[in-house]
Amino acid sequence: MFVRKLTFLGLLAVVAAVPIDHINWQLVPNSEGRLHLVNVNPYDLPQTYDDPEFHFQPETDIVFRLFTRNNPGEPQFLEINDPASILNSNFNPAHPTRFTIHGWNSNGNDGLNTRVRDEVLAIGDFNVISVDWSVANSPNYISSRNAVGPAGFGVGRLIDELVALRGADVNNIYVIGFSLGAHVAANAGKHHGGRINSIIALDPAGPLFSAGDVDAVSPQDGQYVETVNTNSGLLGNGEPLGQANFYPNGGRTQPGCGTDIGGGCAHGRAPAFYVESIRSSVPFRSTRCSSHDEILVGECSVSGPDANMGGEPSNFGRGVSGIYFLTTNGESPFAQGNWQLVPTADGRLHLVNINPYNLPEAQDPEVHFEPETDIGFWLFTRSNPTTPQFLRINDPASIVNSNFNPANPTRFTIHGWSNDGSYPMNNAIRDRLLAVGDFNVITVDWGAAALNPSYIGARNSVGAAGFGVGRMIDELIAHRGVDVNSIYLIGFSLGAHVAGNAGKHHGGRINTIIALDPAGPLFSAGQADAVSPQDGLYVETIMSNAGLLGINVPLGQANFYPNGGRSQPGCGTDIGGSCAHARAPQFYAESIGASVPFRSTRCANHDEILAGVCTPSGPDANMGGQPSNFGRGVNGIFFLTTNGDAPSCPCPTALSPWDTQCVNRAQPLTDCKKYANNAFDLSDGTVPTKLHGGNLYTNTVAFEQQEAAKRSLEADSKLFHATCDELHKLFDVIVTLKEEGAASEEVQ
Repeated sequence: MFVRKLTFLGLLAVVAAVPIDHINWQLVPNSEGRLHLVNVNPYDLPQTYDDPEFHFQPETDIVFRLFTRNNPGEPQFLEINDPASILNSNFNPAHPTRFTIHGWNSNGNDGLNTRVRDEVLAIGDFNVISVDWSVANSPNYISSRNAVGPAGFGVGRLIDELVALRGADVNNIYVIGFSLGAHVAANAGKHHGGRINSIIALDPAGPLFSAGDVDAVSPQDGQYVETVNTNSGLLGNGEPLGQANFYPNGGRTQPGCGTDIGGGCAHGRAPAFYVESIRSSVPFRSTRCSSHDEILVGECSVSGPDANMGGEPSNFGRGVSGIYFLTTNGESPFAQGNWQLVPTADGRLHLVNINPYNLPEAQDPEVHFEPETDIGFWLFTRSNPTTPQFLRINDPASIVNSNFNPANPTRFTIHGWSNDGSYPMNNAIRDRLLAVGDFNVITVDWGAAALNPSYIGARNSVGAAGFGVGRMIDELIAHRGVDVNSIYLIGFSLGAHVAGNAGKHHGGRINTIIALDPAGPLFSAGQADAVSPQDGLYVETIMSNAGLLGINVPLGQANFYPNGGRSQPGCGTDIGGSCAHARAPQFYAESIGASVPFRSTRCANHDEILAGVCTPSGPDANMGGQPSNFGRGVNGIFFLTTNGDAPSCPCPTALSPWDTQCVNRAQPLTDCKKYANNAFDLSDGTVPTKLHGGNLYTNTVAFEQQEAAKRSLEADSKLFHATCDELHKLFDVIVTLKEEGAASEEVQ
């Protein structure tokens, strides 16, 4: 490190020693990212240079080399204003056309052109046209920079010729450029009024460019304009110039590039990433961020569906726009896309391959899943609260001879990925329901599809599984006269989408759909098999890990975001999100029969949730609960806070262990005494040290503090007749005693 500092200081000394008339010399990158010392003032060149700017005639000076599968290594030369060169070539207008454009101080044979050519021709029949505009590559960078407009005009003119002479369709053309070549590509798009299908701008050159320059890349240059930014703010432009702007590893430095003071390595990563993306089975999967400002500060709040960077074909027509972040490996292969951490039904993370066609041979991409025979339906009632009766589609006797009672409400519970009907959520909700009333509780076991080792295989089965649940409802209607208005479907993670699809099967007539942190990976709002507001008469979502394991967009009529919906108190660091993800079913199970509701504030919009604010906008509502909010006019976006663990209030026999609001707190004397005696059992030498807002911890304290705590309880026994507020005061006394004891120990 000391040597590097000396070297940098030495460089400063050299610069300081340069005469003032040579201050125009700067380090500028060529198309490979290598730095050259060049004069950026075209009117202060040494006498050894003939002209400040070369006389550049794009219609004659640009060389266009055509490669096809018929001539993959030997180019055919296409010329503007020479129809024979085009008519007699292997150019086929029925095939997609890809232009590749080098950057400064390079030529048509550089790595970008040859590598894109080889990758594209390896996957199909293409017309690949390498653009060589090296005649304009003056040793003076600014001259080359000023030639991007004319060079783009020249590329646009050749496209004119291809359209006129061979019937080429501009909707079938991509123009791919690196560094200065990215701006050339954009100017070709401008020449055609933004009608070119895709412009791919690979780390567009930054020096002497800024957003809004008439000859710089802009979102209007093509039907789809994508930038891949790998050295933003140094050799590449720091601003989002396209419709979709990807920032691998933050967009400034790249793993595997070492110190990379000049940025040459990071700059060269953009074409390397793009080349790999063309035919790799592993995509450069990217997360959509809320703004470019987040990239600048090294953050990314998930804001919309993921997308792939690069690739063939491009993202044209897929609604991809905005700012995207992704991570890559430090060496080839760079993409990390197929293998991802994905949650099981209980929130545990598994490293799985989300590409079902790139699984190890020992795994099956998709299990053969027949929902009418492969789904298990386990019926529990107060007559059989723990031993299930098995209901079967197309077996009327299994339904007619069961304890199912159409006069009682029916509740389906549906697990998520990598689990089955024995998942604890099902049991927790079942037990709470049967404790408060007569219900038909049906556990849905779709483990035949959900236990698929390929997440995408399970994800793609949610529609079929939902159909199966819908068919069971058909049977209950036909054989027991059940009313769909008495049915709730409650699903977690992937199971939330299964519930949504069962609702779709019944045309949205099911009374209530409860979607508990609906799975996010490979889902987006509006997909045919994702939860939607139309799936039931009332659709509620509870978002506890939105944007990571759960989806980030509001998919229901009423959408609740406890603690902001992304992370949850009591979950610690929770990098993978599994703890927060699992909170949704825990919150819902607790809401059933609780006297303390999860009271929530209605916010103005979802953007407020993303920004961490909530402007009260309409009446409050309860999250979860039994019965649901159906018929109460509850809709929109809701925010609430919870505690991090149980208990949160010192009368748990009637108060929610998660809810922070102790309302209706007065309790019978015996209940409060019983709880207080348990909470303050000091016989083991411990006292509670934290009771407000989270976990009940214990810690050993000195004997004197134990005795003082006991005396406080005895002297203030009247508090057992009081409300929970008063008990909180007593708890504060004990917390103070503990803190004083800890402080005295530190002094000692």
